[in-house]
Amino acid sequence: MKLRDLFYETWFALTASKARTLLTILGIVIGIGSVIAMTSVIGGMQNMYVNELGLNQAQMVQISKSNGILESELQQLKLSFPEYDSILGSQLTSITASTSAKETMMMAVGAKPGYANAMNIKLSSGRMHNDDDEKQAARVVVLGRGIVRSLYGSEDADVVGKTLRLGNNAENFTVIGVIDSSPTAQEHNQAFVPLATSQIRLSGSKNYDSATGMATEGINTIELAQRTKAFLSERQGNDEGIYVYSMKELLEQANMVMSSFSAMIIAIASISLVVGGIGIMNMMLTNVTERTREIGLRKSLGARTGDVIRQFMAESIGLCLVGGAFGIVFGYLASWILAALVNLIQSAEKNAAQAEQLVIGDSTLATSAQIIPVIEPVSVLVAVGVCALIGIVFGFYPARRAAKMDPIESLRYQ
Repeated sequence: MKLRDLFYETWFALTASKARTLLTILGIVIGIGSVIAMTSVIGGMQNMYVNELGLNQAQMVQISKSNGILESELQQLKLSFPEYDSILGSQLTSITASTSAKETMMMAVGAKPGYANAMNIKLSSGRMHNDDDEKQAARVVVLGRGIVRSLYGSEDADVVGKTLRLGNNAENFTVIGVIDSSPTAQEHNQAFVPLATSQIRLSGSKNYDSATGMATEGINTIELAQRTKAFLSERQGNDEGIYVYSMKELLEQANMVMSSFSAMIIAIASISLVVGGIGIMNMMLTNVTERTREIGLRKSLGARTGDVIRQFMAESIGLCLVGGAFGIVFGYLASWILAALVNLIQSAEKNAAQAEQLVIGDSTLATSAQIIPVIEPVSVLVAVGVCALIGIVFGFYPARRAAKMDPIESLRYQ
């Protein structure tokens, strides 16, 4: 049988009963679509968390103590661990920021000059506080674009030089800069002030709430974090309230969780593929029965066993590939719909958190990050390969059964 004739016979057989064909491939569509949709959304979530937590800074080690970190402890860490290029302390204070028209809760980060450069924080306008601001405990503030939007209605508002009220004492602060932050960045909903300003005017404490160590390139930050915690625990006498972790460790944990979740989703979706394969086998067996006389006629006219096998295998693989094509489209659309639903829920949680003025750690309770599905070409190629494999596996038995039919008995079949 010529290849052109094989394609023609396959097309004719699949379109002869369109309703049956569409119902048969539905399982394949759902299975392939589910795998692509879920893996792309999981990939988008992973990227969101990486950007939100700053996990791309693999050399970063975060240090915090429930009773605060003393300046002397930071100095001891710098002397005891030359693996750190720098260790920068910061204060985190949840405060109210208000203008004459609006009010919002935010996290004020008090840090010395140079903190922004070490943390790779860029400005869209204005400047960061400098040594003079630090010495004078100046009432100046640099705002994240999320705070600018909350107070002035737009992230692009020109706010440099304007004043707003911060803290319980509602002191006037001058805005000297705006951070060029994306919605996925932690600093998007933060404000930065000089450390002395934070200690005197906002927190009333001399201790650091946390410190960030930047390790030298090539240093194992996971092992360094463990040694740092052991050092602080020995000085304190116990490890109660001491938290030291590396961003690399968090990234590995996040990747492990996402990979496990992705594997579970793929396993569940594979059930749909098996069910779809069984449906294809059932349809092919039905076709063999309905076309018994046709098979007998073909064999009596000289069709070989291989010709009959190829004909029914082509139909089975064709069903799977058509289902896979629709499944890829369905998965692409479903991934964006799922991402939109997750973003909608996340936005509702953020609004609720802001309404209740809840703040956890060094960021607001609900992040403003958005999930963007990540559809890998490899996933599409795997989907096509799986479809072809299903067609071969579940189509071979019906094709073999058809090929073994006796032509004389087949012609007698009513």
